[in-house]
Amino acid sequence: MHDIIVALLFILLGIPVDLLSFCFLFGITIPFAGVLVRYRANYTPKAAAVRLDDEPGVPSTLTSDASLSYFGMMKRVYHIEGLGGFYKGLVPSIVSTVAMVGITISVIHAIFQIMPNNDGPLDPLWSFARSVLVALLLVPAEIIINRAITTSHKLTIFHARKALHLLLSPAERAQPLRLYLAPGVAFASLLQGLVFPALSVLRQVAEHSLPPGAFLGGALPFMLLAVGILTPLKVMTARLTLQRRGPETLEPLASDAPSVYAERVMHFRTEEAPYTSLLDCGRKMVAEEGWSVLARTWWLTALGMARWFGTPALLRWIER
Repeated sequence: MHDIIVALLFILLGIPVDLLSFCFLFGITIPFAGVLVRYRANYTPKAAAVRLDDEPGVPSTLTSDASLSYFGMMKRVYHIEGLGGFYKGLVPSIVSTVAMVGITISVIHAIFQIMPNNDGPLDPLWSFARSVLVALLLVPAEIIINRAITTSHKLTIFHARKALHLLLSPAERAQPLRLYLAPGVAFASLLQGLVFPALSVLRQVAEHSLPPGAFLGGALPFMLLAVGILTPLKVMTARLTLQRRGPETLEPLASDAPSVYAERVMHFRTEEAPYTSLLDCGRKMVAEEGWSVLARTWWLTALGMARWFGTPALLRWIER
């Protein structure tokens, strides 16, 4: 009985700490993630070959500026939407994170029930399966989060139904599974989900066969390859998630609909000529905006890969 009481006390005392850590993490990362989505999805054509589509009641005064950097986008978000603009998409991000944690714990528990051996979840096949599962489950959440971040409407947590009415097309609201049919989104998410398990296998092999210095040198080509694959995939995914599925009819907004900002932060590509697939998205982006658009925030992806590859080598070097 004493052990049970002690365990319960640790749990009760740990919940506030974990909750504070969770809130602190989201409070720091959400503003940067929101700017990142806007920067990747910003449409900057070299010429006015494709007409830009504007939401009702929102004047488009933003000039297409391909030179706008990540930090330039951050400054623009603050100028137009204020501090609140940095936290757009916060609620769906929290909901999806909590849901994914619950699903992951349930899946791991089920795996342990089937395979009592503790090494089961560390098996490479399980790593691939888990990444595919998470990538596919996150598709609807990523679509809703990206649209919440980029919308010109001022959404609030107290009007979730009205927010979904604005973020999803009539067809998507009637059949939410249509979100999986958004051209290229599920496929791009699946490809991104498969990159890390493949690299993880290579990293484990290299860690056990190479010294720390040689490991980093041997990992460099794989890091560059991962950056070359993930960077354009993330940019194209940001674009594709903003395309609504099904016939898009402009419904009259109710008198109590969320208000809009006086100016748009970013450009959207017209829905009259949508991307039809992941390949079509990449082809049209190159044709209309140039190759450089696919490399947006490559440095951020490279930093993430360097940390992912370098941390184990650094720990091995410290242990020596």
